[in-house]
This record gives sequence, structure tokens and C-alpha cells, in this order.
Amino acid sequence: MPISGESATAMALSLSLLRSELSSFTASSASLRLIQSTAPLTVAAKTLFVLDSSFNPPTRAHLNIALSSFKGKSAESVKEERLLLLLATQNADKAPKPAPFEERLSMISMFASDILSSLAPLSPAIDIAVTKHAKFLDKSEELTKHYPDVTEQVYLTGFDTLIRILDTRYYPVAHTLEPLESFFRNNRIRCMYRLGDRWGGREGQDEYLRNIRNGSREAEGCRKEWAERIEFIGNGNNTPVSSTRVREAIRNKEESVLHELLTEGVKSWLRERDDVYTQG
Repeated sequence: MPISGESATAMALSLSLLRSELSSFTASSASLRLIQSTAPLTVAAKTLFVLDSSFNPPTRAHLNIALSSFKGKSAESVKEERLLLLLATQNADKAPKPAPFEERLSMISMFASDILSSLAPLSPAIDIAVTKHAKFLDKSEELTKHYPDVTEQVYLTGFDTLIRILDTRYYPVAHTLEPLESFFRNNRIRCMYRLGDRWGGREGQDEYLRNIRNGSREAEGCRKEWAERIEFIGNGNNTPVSSTRVREAIRNKEESVLHELLTEGVKSWLRERDDVYTQG
């Protein structure tokens, strides 16, 4: 389903169609399903940028890290790249609430339009997909099957997600990071700094990466060479951006906050469905 240049309300995929797609996907043995694309998969790409998130809802932080994939590039080089907006229907930490998956996918389709508007005249291929995999290692292996021409996957994450990827408790029964060896051999991580004291500021986040680089975590199976496959980038906002803060602003009707934290398409979508984050 190609994304067209229609109005904001027309852009979002219909919720009934998305419910049907999700129901079919859940009942199937498939682990990944493509929901929407701006270009056919026959257009081969060598690099796949993967923005994996709960998108609950999509925010300007998501936009900034997505745009970083194409900043300063030519139209010709962008032809060799794709951006995948990936929603996991099973998450290692988060239950599927408050927004149901079909509503998130509808918002993601609006968000994809906002990305293209921000990048014009560049027009990179953007895919939207759902997966049943919760772990990045499993997602990477599955994506290799769906994008056979891609030679490198670049995962676009926040610092909180990087911490989860490199947390031994997600790798039972040995609780070692050794299974990630193949992941870092073939992939990279582009990590956006998180603002706020909770994350230790830039200094604390840089220290986290230095500890990997100097071998302090090798006893956990975290190889120091992996630090060369992890890149930190700036947030692009002076205000901390999180989906939690956006949901709070929606409930409190803080229009100025929503203007700062949401893209135009997503904001329009939420205006028309103002019950999504205000019920319960």
C-alpha cells in the first residue's frame, strides 16, 4: 500500500483494515508482516535503517533519529537505503496499552508522511511492518530473510533501548551477551542521547559506552569491539521527549507541549481521536 500525498486525515490507514491485518498476522505462523511501503521491495537497498519502537505515540524524538539516517545525503545515495518503522506486537517489557496496535499503526502511517515531508525533496523508501519478535537479535535474523539484498542493518534507538539490548537478563538461561556476537558482526546501533537526570546526562551515557570500549563488561559477554558498532547522536530537542510525557500532555490538554513534542500529522490524527489516551 503506497503512501500517497493526500491530506492528513486521508493518509492514515483505516482502523478496520489494520484490525483485519493484525488478526490475520496473529493467527498466522509468520513472524513479520509488511503493512505499508512507499516503494516496492524490488527496489534493492544495501542499508536498512530500523526504527523499532512502541510508537505510543510517535514523537519528534522518533522523527529526529529517523531524519539522522538521511542527513546530508544525495538523492542517488538514498536509493541504496530503506527505513523500516517496526512495531513489535510482543514486547519484552511493555503490554499493548493504552493505544491498541491498529491505532498505533495508523499513527505510524501518518508519521511516515511527516518524515517524507521533512526530507523533501529526498524521497527514501519507507516501510511499516509488525513483528512477533521481542528481542533485537531475533528481529535482525528475521529481517535478513525479508531483505536479502541488505548488507547492513542500522538500529535507531534511544539510550533506554540500548541498555535493554545489552542487559543480560534478557538472554536466559546463561544470562550472557555472547548471543549478540552475530548481531554486532553484521549490524550497527545509532543511539540518541536521552535528556534528563534519570539517564545521567551525556556524560553518564558516554561513560556507559566507554565501559564497553575498555572491556569492563567482557565478563558479561559484552565484547569491547562492539563499542565501534555503536554511535551516539544528539537529541535535537532541548526538552526531554518521551511518549509517556506526550500521553500526559494529551490527558492534561497541554497544547503547547503537544506542539513541541509531536509531528504535524500525528498531532492532527490525535486531535480527531482525542479519546485514545484519555480513557481509563
